[in-house]
Amino acid sequence: MIRTLAAVLVLLGLSSAVAAQTIVAVPPPPPPPPPQSDQAPSSSNNSPQTSHLSGPALYVISGVVISATTGTPLDRTEVSLTTPGERGSPIAEGITGENGSFRFDHLQAGRYRLSASRRGYITAGYQDHDGFATGIVTGPDLSTAGLRLELMPTAIIAGVVTDDAGEPVASAQVHLYRQDQRNGESRVIGAGTSLTDDTGTYEFARLRAGTYYVSISATPWYAFHPPPKTDDSGNLLPSDQQPHSPLDVAFSTTFYEGAADSESATPITINAGDRVEANLSLHAVPAIHIQIRLQPPVEGRGIPMPQLMQEAFGSQQGQLGNQVMMLSHNGGPMTADIGGVAPGHYLLRQYGQAGESNRTTSVDLTSDQSVDLASVIAGGVDVSGKLAMIAGGKLPDRTTVELVPAGDNASGPSARAEADGGFAIHSVSPGVYEFQVHASGSTLAAEQIALSGGESRGTRITVGTEPVLIAATLAAGSTTITGYAKQNGKGAGGAMILLVPSDPNASTEFYRRDQSNTDGSFTLSHVIPGNYTAVAIENGWTLDWARREVIAPYLSGGIQVRVTGQKSIELPTALTVQPR
Repeated sequence: MIRTLAAVLVLLGLSSAVAAQTIVAVPPPPPPPPPQSDQAPSSSNNSPQTSHLSGPALYVISGVVISATTGTPLDRTEVSLTTPGERGSPIAEGITGENGSFRFDHLQAGRYRLSASRRGYITAGYQDHDGFATGIVTGPDLSTAGLRLELMPTAIIAGVVTDDAGEPVASAQVHLYRQDQRNGESRVIGAGTSLTDDTGTYEFARLRAGTYYVSISATPWYAFHPPPKTDDSGNLLPSDQQPHSPLDVAFSTTFYEGAADSESATPITINAGDRVEANLSLHAVPAIHIQIRLQPPVEGRGIPMPQLMQEAFGSQQGQLGNQVMMLSHNGGPMTADIGGVAPGHYLLRQYGQAGESNRTTSVDLTSDQSVDLASVIAGGVDVSGKLAMIAGGKLPDRTTVELVPAGDNASGPSARAEADGGFAIHSVSPGVYEFQVHASGSTLAAEQIALSGGESRGTRITVGTEPVLIAATLAAGSTTITGYAKQNGKGAGGAMILLVPSDPNASTEFYRRDQSNTDGSFTLSHVIPGNYTAVAIENGWTLDWARREVIAPYLSGGIQVRVTGQKSIELPTALTVQPR
């Protein structure tokens, strides 16, 4: 497996006049030889001129860079050859000739990463699929000439944001979301933010083809929000006793095409090279104020801070332009006043103090109101317990327990485990969570979970109104699985290799993926102990592979693997590549 990096390629000091005709191949440090290999054909007259270096003339990697949409050869494209891995070391770089051709000579037998970059196109590796690419394996009987490296033209989503009068809205915050399947199940994730300029224009460039969504948050430039009035005890006075101004207005968060929430948002489907206009109009509505009574601060833990947020596609985003003022009334409860808010459904989050989780509660804002967040915080429960490594020994440094809300893109409450494995997360709201364990430099997963005070199914736990006590045994992913994928009796490159846990309740922490190299070889790293089935699927990259019902038809054509913590496992037979 080779992972691509969407980074600027580093040129090795070639001037533009010379680089257009020259590709220099620098012999790399010897990589581990593959089990099979083969020699590439000799130079073509259509290839750029090659600088010959001293040493054995062994193998060649050559081909052409083309547009994935038109098949047109792309000249003046930066082509890079590196050692495998996300941080591979440079071996050779250069620029394609007029016919898009490239050629690297004098290469030792081994595995290489090939990638290309050109303005107006998505930087990509050979047979790139969302960060996975096919590694190029050189050696006897392996053909590595005549490769076709395809680049996708970038796409653009742009538009103009206006108000009720048709005037441009400057400095509006534009959120971009996209449909994504990298975690094995289709979901919408954040894809960037931008601000409109003084003409109300925004633009998202260098986008991949796919399905996107857009939302806008902004504050009217003319808005004026008078401070709320309170009684002698600091309580918010009723709405009819509050000062009102015709300029006390706000824009509601708006999703393309004019929707008030993400569920009603209109998808924007773009193909490679498209430019799509997505204009939005914002409507000002009377603003409301909310006064929040906060949980009293604990000495030495700082001031509890609230934030008003809205949900979009399962994630939470803060509101732009809200005014927050902290008040303390004669030593009484601390409050926060938030003004300039459009009516709607919100999530009110108080960021936890030391030893406490972040707390979130839902509020429907239809008029000025008060919320006693202290009572909401008091309604949570403690989730505590102990962690232990299944093979014994101490936990990795900086091990953290996190409760990730099921079906939510947002992070959840978390706590650092002590040296003895004990942990405690305070004030956890009732709900369903994925129990996850993280450690810097280690891959961990919960092998077994036992708990009282709640319910569990695999790594998914349900928190109710009683404190939850958890005992979890952890396994570290330290096994490497290697093998080959074959199709029609030959090594098959570009196939999706998937390791599927036998436990249907296992979380995605147990799955592993790779892409087969040109000789069919693949490597699955950091595998956690357990029983699995390895499968190879042609064009399987858009499958919801983490959904059992989707991947089940392919399991009978795979190979069963038992991992017990071995350092390495080599599959005894090749995986047959199954058609999509």
